[in-house]
Amino acid sequence: MRASGWRNLAPLAFRPGPAATVLFGQNGQGKTNILEAAYAALCFRSFRTNTLSDVVAWGSQGATVEAEITVRALDRAIKIQISQGHKTTLLDAKAVRRDSSALLGVGTVFFGPEDLRLPKAAAAERRRFLDRVVFGAYRPYYREVLTFERVLRSRNALLRRGPVEGTLLASYDEKLAEAGARIVIRRRETERSLLPRLKSTFRQIHSDAAVGMRYRSDPRVEAAESEGEVLSALREGLLANWKADGRRGFTGFGPQTDDLELELAGHLAREHASQGQVRSLVLALKIAELEHLREVLGEAPLLLLDDVASELDEERRRRLFEAMAALSCQSLITVTEREHLPPLAGCVDYEVNGGTVRRL
Repeated sequence: MRASGWRNLAPLAFRPGPAATVLFGQNGQGKTNILEAAYAALCFRSFRTNTLSDVVAWGSQGATVEAEITVRALDRAIKIQISQGHKTTLLDAKAVRRDSSALLGVGTVFFGPEDLRLPKAAAAERRRFLDRVVFGAYRPYYREVLTFERVLRSRNALLRRGPVEGTLLASYDEKLAEAGARIVIRRRETERSLLPRLKSTFRQIHSDAAVGMRYRSDPRVEAAESEGEVLSALREGLLANWKADGRRGFTGFGPQTDDLELELAGHLAREHASQGQVRSLVLALKIAELEHLREVLGEAPLLLLDDVASELDEERRRRLFEAMAALSCQSLITVTEREHLPPLAGCVDYEVNGGTVRRL
């Protein structure tokens, strides 16, 4: 992997190992920036900001990251260039979009300390988590979400302008229901794939306490099963909320308000789980995500662990690295202290200091 002009990183060129690669150094040296560059190379976006131009180093005209990957037995070259607010993405020197079928099989999972707050975070954070998993397995989902968000913004802008003619609002409702139904169905399918893996892994990590996960929508939508039925339920719900939406000036019904509820022993984890239980729950959820993508993609995704080992106790760390080994998962791991990690087979170590990387 190579990078230049990326945050505080000096011109970077390093080769991760085939299994675990450890990047260690004190805080603020650039470890997370390397993970961000690797994530951007595969996902064409950052896990820290919605605006990729934010990654350009001060005083630099632009940023570039290049990666050589092997997917489905093919060697490919990816290049991302960011300059003057414009992003260029290339696959084997040809322009490519993040939802291109040429990228099917390319997957990554990011796990950072902020994920450990997921069960008690706002519902929007759990929706984002679920959407990232859907995208990791099915890249065209990105285009489906963009379509939904575009129609939602237009409908909200219409509502903010004041009284709306019914026929015009109904046309937006139809488009929003169509796009929303696809999102609901894909989120449901992903949640159903994650749930048994979550239960099994949590049992191994923590205890036999019952753990659950439910994708929650409005009751009318939850009662619908097929995509067509979900579309009808969304259309009806949008129509029923016309007056309320007009008063508040935005759309208060639809998948943008849904939640991924995490439960422990029959209670919502955000209300009743202890700190230890929350950490076990999130760890099990991330391992479930890895296993899900491994099955869907046909090969293990790249795992990016950003200073997570220091947040987990010895037993949870052991469980995490056992799961990684079982999946033959290539990983980039950042830590402040190397001794935070157990022995890892075939591990390659790099020290990160002041934006420079040195192999040990």
